[in-house]
Amino acid sequence: MMQLNKSSTLTHLGSLVVAASWLLLSGCQPAGDAERLTNQELALVQTLDQQQLPNQDWALSSAVIQLSFCRNRVNDALLAEGEELNRWRLVGERSAFPRQRQEGLEQLAELYHDHGVLLWQQWGTVSSQLYRIVYPSRYSEPNVFNALASLGRDEKICFSSLDASQSE
Repeated sequence: MMQLNKSSTLTHLGSLVVAASWLLLSGCQPAGDAERLTNQELALVQTLDQQQLPNQDWALSSAVIQLSFCRNRVNDALLAEGEELNRWRLVGERSAFPRQRQEGLEQLAELYHDHGVLLWQQWGTVSSQLYRIVYPSRYSEPNVFNALASLGRDEKICFSSLDASQSE
């Protein structure tokens, strides 16, 4: 009888190992739609970052949002004076921008993915940046207060405000 209990226990453990292995392996599937969307969102953020806006396709909010990321490394990656950004954008190629900017753009793409707010940077210091919301020109301007409320609740953002001094 004791032998039977050991055998059934081993069988039960074996079943658990097989089930756990199946669960682990089922997580190792090719990238899904969410990951592809993130790549598309990053590509959109990068493309818009290289453009002079507004243009025929894209409009900018009249209000300006100030954000500070909780990680100084991200703030450093987005460090740029307005004139620098303008110069880089006139070139219109990714190679004109500093390499470390990529990390900051990835964070902006994550914000776009998580909150549906597409941001275009006007300038940035070591502590914060100013952005306008980008939206397709055929649509009406999004509500900046809703965008600010959503972004301000994100754990990556340590400070957010509406900068009335920069509004048009």
